[in-house]
Amino acid sequence: MQEKHPHYFVYIFGEQPGSDVQIGIADNLQQHVDQVRLNDETVNSHIQRHKLVYYEHYEQEEVALNRERQIKSGDNNSTYSLIASMNPNWLDLSDTL
Repeated sequence: MQEKHPHYFVYIFGEQPGSDVQIGIADNLQQHVDQVRLNDETVNSHIQRHKLVYYEHYEQEEVALNRERQIKSGDNNSTYSLIASMNPNWLDLSDTL
């Protein structure tokens, strides 16, 4: 039996440049995206706020947690620049998981 390697994702949800973003970490990003979408439909059915606009993959939880802290410690402009480096059009990346 092959040993399963852990996966940790640092993610950013957002709508568009200049909007609020949500930065976090998940060990199952697809499941987390699905859960956020379900919450959006239930609570904010008229607003689609949660697009997955950025993510990074790590195999060690501590490395992912440190990266999350680093991103959160920056200002909004550095976060928007980070998103633009991977996803300049702020497309929903959940289909790439």
